[in-house]
Amino acid sequence: MLKILIAPILSCLVTTTPTINELSNYLTCVDLTENIQVVDHWKPLVNKYFKEEDINKALLIIYCESTGYYKAVGKNTNGTEDRGLWQFNDKTWAWLTPKLNIKENRFNAETSTRVASWLIYNDGWHHWNSSKHCWKDYDKIQD
Repeated sequence: MLKILIAPILSCLVTTTPTINELSNYLTCVDLTENIQVVDHWKPLVNKYFKEEDINKALLIIYCESTGYYKAVGKNTNGTEDRGLWQFNDKTWAWLTPKLNIKENRFNAETSTRVASWLIYNDGWHHWNSSKHCWKDYDKIQD
């Protein structure tokens, strides 16, 4: 519990006399850091597939998409579903399955993280733009 309370303070730096903008950035940083802590148990897996500078962003996307619940299912108005830790859509998964020779389903956290990494490093972060409002300020977190 103490780690949860102290970590945002240590990772979100503020000058001795903060401006309004610095205070706003600090509060955003604390919120994002707390979100990362919710999914912190996925960090070893994310470390395995992502570059160090992308780990916070990846963890925030996991938080924003599934709150870290690897069996999450989201139903879309067009009848498709988003499934798993990274909330891969039916159509995206169907496109990637033969391309990457995927044998496991979207609920497999290791597979979905490996596939997310491949997709991000080969096509960009835009596949998670629907949740960008939740993770867009990740650069305000100090490492």
